[in-house]
Amino acid sequence: MKKVFASICLLMALSLTGLVLLFERSVIKKQGTYDISGLKNEVKVYFDEFGIPHIEAQNAQDGMRTLGFITASERLFQMELLRRVINGSLSEVFGSKTLDIDILSRKMKFKRHAKKLLDDDEFLIRDEIKQKMQAYIEGVNQYIETMPLSAEFLLLDFRPGPFELADVLGVSSYMGMGFAEGLTSDVLFSELMETLPAEKMELLRIGTSVDQDYFSTDKVVRLKVIDQIQSAVQTVEDYLPLFSGSNAWVLSGKRSSSGFPIFANDPHIKMSNPHIFFEAHIKYPGLDLYGNYIPLSPFPVMGHTPQSAWGLTMAEVDDVSIYQEKINPENSGQVMYKNNWVDMSKFEESINIKGKAKPYKLIIYESPHGVLLDETKFGVNGKNLALNWSGHHPKNNIITSFHDLAYATTVEEFKRAVSHGASPALNVLWATKWGDIGWWVLGKFPKLPDGLSYDVVLNGWDGKHEIERYYSFEENPHSINPESGVIVSANQKPDDEKFNYLDGYWQPAGRYEILKKRLEQKKKWKLVDLMRLQLDDSIPISETFVKQILKRLDVSKLSLKEKEVLNELKKWNGKSDIESIGSSIFHMLSFYIAQNVFKDELGSKNLKKLAKSADHWHALKKVMLDLDHTFWDNVKTNRVESSQEIITLSFKESVKSLTKRLGPRVSSWNWGRLHKLKLKHILGSRWPLNYIFNTKSLSAPGARYSVNNLGHRRLTDDFSVISGPATRRLIDFSHPQRSLGILPSGNSGNPFSNHFEDQMSIYLNGKYRLQLMDWGRIYNLPVLKLK
Repeated sequence: MKKVFASICLLMALSLTGLVLLFERSVIKKQGTYDISGLKNEVKVYFDEFGIPHIEAQNAQDGMRTLGFITASERLFQMELLRRVINGSLSEVFGSKTLDIDILSRKMKFKRHAKKLLDDDEFLIRDEIKQKMQAYIEGVNQYIETMPLSAEFLLLDFRPGPFELADVLGVSSYMGMGFAEGLTSDVLFSELMETLPAEKMELLRIGTSVDQDYFSTDKVVRLKVIDQIQSAVQTVEDYLPLFSGSNAWVLSGKRSSSGFPIFANDPHIKMSNPHIFFEAHIKYPGLDLYGNYIPLSPFPVMGHTPQSAWGLTMAEVDDVSIYQEKINPENSGQVMYKNNWVDMSKFEESINIKGKAKPYKLIIYESPHGVLLDETKFGVNGKNLALNWSGHHPKNNIITSFHDLAYATTVEEFKRAVSHGASPALNVLWATKWGDIGWWVLGKFPKLPDGLSYDVVLNGWDGKHEIERYYSFEENPHSINPESGVIVSANQKPDDEKFNYLDGYWQPAGRYEILKKRLEQKKKWKLVDLMRLQLDDSIPISETFVKQILKRLDVSKLSLKEKEVLNELKKWNGKSDIESIGSSIFHMLSFYIAQNVFKDELGSKNLKKLAKSADHWHALKKVMLDLDHTFWDNVKTNRVESSQEIITLSFKESVKSLTKRLGPRVSSWNWGRLHKLKLKHILGSRWPLNYIFNTKSLSAPGARYSVNNLGHRRLTDDFSVISGPATRRLIDFSHPQRSLGILPSGNSGNPFSNHFEDQMSIYLNGKYRLQLMDWGRIYNLPVLKLK
């Protein structure tokens, strides 16, 4: 028996060794020579110590073909996932569990709209750009045809087909999947208005106006559309990271020690392994560009050259309108539009599902306002909701924006580059070595008739709620070379009153206020100082929040243990470093207060929906300032509870929960024990693949509402990190060839590469690495030649 067992173990070891050797074949060589068809001249690729490729080509076509080949070598499976999300074809590989995502993608016409744009004679992508896109795609496809595939393809037993131009155009749709926040809020508020009194609705819709109090300046139809779309988007996040918040600021030369502009950016995106950005440096005649690329896009969404830099934050401007339609009871293919019955367009989608003999057939209707959400699983009979979204705008040429930003060295070139895009709504910040700095919101935003609210469902039948026009590019929020020499963007509502006509789902102003205040305190800045600012982990509202707790907390009802916890909260400095005890108490207490204040009125499901938007935090901040508001009463009981009762109950529940989670010693309740980062791969949910594809779990500083925005899920007591800076960039134009950056994991998506997670500990320790553009140093690196 022992010999049999030993033989089995030996066979397993040999099989595992063979499997590992097979997988390791897919790791691209960093030196030597590869033959690539279609190149006009030899291309050299230099790899630095973090696996960042530095591509030197003699012409643009060779450079882009090589970029596609190299990107595929490191991120092909991620590119395939992204394509399948865009095309609505994940179920071909993963079966029925991803059907909701595929239905949503087909419903949103991601691929269909991209193809329409390519076929539209009036939608003109310049030949120069198309040729670069085509060369990139050919490089990707050549890698697929000639090179070993990564482990994921072998484990899932499929081979990717060739990529096409429409896949590239669809990337902007993926970036714009944040539309779900607007969709959720509009429909949720319309539903709640039918059940909640005006006073409570006013608080839930308070929005960013509460920030000025913190910073001194008939039968209800259940709208299941929210649940299903949120579920689909949540599942997308398990496959690919989605964009959320972000910080960016730019200083003119008069505000820097070097006398040159300084650019800073850290976009906040859901965490995954690999993370979303692939860094690459490419040089050919007319361009020397270091970029952060979304794999599948040939042009970086953020980048810099020796002359200029640009970066992004989500603008949060509302580019979604939801219309309730009236369906003709005698003809289900018609809706009432401007008081007349009109035909809807109709198309059919077929979704192949792994393990199923027949494909899923999907009939999609489209009214004059947009696709109907409730002719499929995404909705219910009784309310017919249509989605009007700027992502479907016929002139959403954002691919041209990303291409042209790399060449924008004057204010007019910058404006022209940004003007091409319609969605997603982005704050684009920009700077040049000659001293210009700027900010302009990219997007096309609808203007509704005066007096209409943007955050509720509109009437689609009588013509009174029709979009009058789209605001012009010049009307979008912007600032060019301000006198202050400082531009800050942190997803906040623009503070210039001339832009008040735009509505949005603005994030809390805390990060913006910290950045603005700190940047104003010092006249001259160095990169080392801005590193500390990017890593600021203080909670903006902590002081006011704790003061309000202390006003009403009934100390006489606290045990000795609870009083010890209270003392720690009183001592808290408002920071969320990994050793902080106060941060653990604050976050747990915030969770229980929100649950005890809102759950009785909204119920668990609606509270989860509210948590998907910033409105829950705005509402919590407001109710903490109004300790006599009716929301404090628990409507499920026969008496009226006070804020004192609810706060005291919440405090006790927090202490009990923290004791259970972290043990009886309050001195050991460090934030880092609750707030951990573990980067998970789509194949890492099962043993033993979790050991191959996932990272270990590490303590993380920062918090959702700090500048160092490493956030957990909203309104939960699970404080594991799910989102955070996808990169931290710092560029001083006195020497742009030696800028600073960092990624959460690594530049490679191959778990058998040395660069799969080699930056994670550096990232969590608040360190940076060089974003090398100094060709004198690059030429000393290992070189891979492509012929």
